[in-house]
Amino acid sequence: MRPQHSLEKRNLLPQDLQPINSMQDYKAQGGLEGLKKARTMTPEELIAVVKDANLRGRGGAGFPTAIKWDTVSKMPDPKKYVVCNMAEGEPGTYKDRYLVSKNPYLVFEGMLIAAHVIGAKQAILGTKKKFKDIVLRLQKALDEFEDEGIVERGFLKIVLGPDEYLFGEEKALLEVIDGRAPMPRFFPPFMVGVGVGPTETNPTVVNNAESMSHLPSIVSNGADWFRSMGTEDTPGTVILSISGDVKNPGMYEVEPGLTVNQMLNDLAGGPIGDLPFKAVFSGVANRVLTPDQFDLKVDFGTLRAAGVGLGSGGFIVYDQSRSMVDVLWMFDRFLAVSSCGQCVPCNMGTRVITDHIEKLRDGRGCEDDIEAILAECGRCTNQTRCFLPTQASILSRSVIEKFRAEFEYCAKNQNYEKSDLILPKLQHFDDDSGEFVYESDPIEFRVEIV
Repeated sequence: MRPQHSLEKRNLLPQDLQPINSMQDYKAQGGLEGLKKARTMTPEELIAVVKDANLRGRGGAGFPTAIKWDTVSKMPDPKKYVVCNMAEGEPGTYKDRYLVSKNPYLVFEGMLIAAHVIGAKQAILGTKKKFKDIVLRLQKALDEFEDEGIVERGFLKIVLGPDEYLFGEEKALLEVIDGRAPMPRFFPPFMVGVGVGPTETNPTVVNNAESMSHLPSIVSNGADWFRSMGTEDTPGTVILSISGDVKNPGMYEVEPGLTVNQMLNDLAGGPIGDLPFKAVFSGVANRVLTPDQFDLKVDFGTLRAAGVGLGSGGFIVYDQSRSMVDVLWMFDRFLAVSSCGQCVPCNMGTRVITDHIEKLRDGRGCEDDIEAILAECGRCTNQTRCFLPTQASILSRSVIEKFRAEFEYCAKNQNYEKSDLILPKLQHFDDDSGEFVYESDPIEFRVEIV
């Protein structure tokens, strides 16, 4: 177990990173105090606290949590639901599973606070069936909540979903909870929620697992305490997953506001070899970060204003030995395979982008393929149900703009030596070895372009 770095601030994670394995241990460390206090407060009072704390969702978009709650709490519908999104399928991200591996009680306490605010009929946690060890941790904690009478039986529920990336899209998550495939709906959860019928819309609040886990300490300690950490834009702490070409890959809970340079060189130890860093990806939904941007602060507002993003805190790092043609092909291929197929511009567009990159890598391409990719980036986002094709458009355009010379080299040289990269879908992090275990690559597909 590595020692705590001076840049770390462990509020969600245990100070010693030792797992909390029982409700008794959780209570001994102050667990349930936030829930007890919340149950003495009105929904309006709790919304005000979370609004003053400026808790922003940790699932990727950084949307203010209090606005979601306020919207749903004011709706007149008799049935409402709280859903915790713990699908976590984006490359480079492992924070929710790591948090639950250390403390599964925290997320349920947060869910119960959210449920109290909106008067929910039920609180449901959605996660992947294949996360077997995490599911066991969650189920044991849920049983203890029920056995101790903290919540009535059946109010908390765990729904196990498929491995598809789109299971993590909130509208697709609700489809899975309702017993269907992860196919994103048209309407957001506050309009069309869990278990809808001809006369019921059942407004639903969906928050990420890390977002839920912040709630108990915010309620216990107050908004001022939360805002004393991080930045004005992004108070509190965030859990970062840092993988790739760094000496110390791993899981780090920090206060937002450190620079990208501090994150890479101080926290993660710098490049793994002799070559400097070349590119950093915060998942597959944001523009690529390059060394000229390493002085930027790591928070939602700063990175977004610079045209990049914090995302869900999963940073994938590559040094100068990596070809951005290979990296972009790998990420675009993942997104293309992940498309659910409901929207033709996305389903075909993401595959067309990927195949043009594949032609360049295989020595079959030309500069027209580069222009074709950029043109497709402008079309694939038309009238689609979710953000996936926008991800492909943003990511592809930014990589080509930053590293166009590499794509032009491929277009002019048929002897390009492509390399096989591991898609950084993180399966497990070993605290003792300080290493990630990666999942296997997704299935193949092929779209021929004439």
